[in-house]
Amino acid sequence: MTRAGFIALLGFPNAGKSTLFNRLIGQRLSAITPKPQTTRFSIPGILTQGNVQYIFLDTPGWVSQPKNAWHRVLSQQSLSAAQKADVQLWVISLRQPLDVLPSEVSAFLLKAPALLGAFSHGDLLAPSQRSEKVARYKEGLSSFPFKGWIDASLDQPIEPLLEKVAELLPESPFLYPEGEITTHSTRFFVGELLRESLYLHLRDEVPYGTEVEIIQYKEGAERDYIAAVIHVERQAHKMIVIGKNGQMIKKIGTEARKKIEELIGKPVFLDLHVKVSEGWRRSMLRLHNLGYRTS
Repeated sequence: MTRAGFIALLGFPNAGKSTLFNRLIGQRLSAITPKPQTTRFSIPGILTQGNVQYIFLDTPGWVSQPKNAWHRVLSQQSLSAAQKADVQLWVISLRQPLDVLPSEVSAFLLKAPALLGAFSHGDLLAPSQRSEKVARYKEGLSSFPFKGWIDASLDQPIEPLLEKVAELLPESPFLYPEGEITTHSTRFFVGELLRESLYLHLRDEVPYGTEVEIIQYKEGAERDYIAAVIHVERQAHKMIVIGKNGQMIKKIGTEARKKIEELIGKPVFLDLHVKVSEGWRRSMLRLHNLGYRTS
């Protein structure tokens, strides 16, 4: 008997979903930065272990008070992943207060068929504080139909989480070939690595107003050519991304290029352009053109 199914990793921004996702897959597929909303799309990662195939979905963080179309689309992508998944894994940071859920997310989770709770960041707390917060969060979320709780902090083994998830997955033949780790293209992950570098080097509100669009990916015998546009919302932000004498865009490009070369295993020429796309986060049409699911 084999089991296979989809597991959506859900939660608020900076809850530790991407860190847990990469740990579960055993590879770095999701971008990780200290800033919230680094993850903007649902990212699949496949783990085949014994007679179980797990398809984990890293998702954008829920936005409790959306300010624009972009925020609404991020939460909608997470909700869509949760609705289609066989298991809903709510990742809860022990360093964060319990925020207000978006109403449509709350309505779904109150009747979620296979909801699990996974605590993160417990390794950053004193033991007494950790225990007290776990008990408080369980009590605060007692109205939701959790099938179990797991401490998934970095100082805890990952096997109990996998075992609990496996119990909830349906009996099924494997959905993907063994050895496959994702269904997304290299082009997609190139964009993620570039966005990660933007988030790591830009400050304040600037990274949230940027978006990456890979406009050309040409494979070569010895080196790949990649052309990308970095969209920003304001002319002032464009100057910040470029930097004095082009130093910032050079730093971002150099770091991203090294990560991309490590990913694909060959040299690349990374051709970056910065474009002012005023109000892109407020326009459903622009969000759709940038790859977001808007319906």
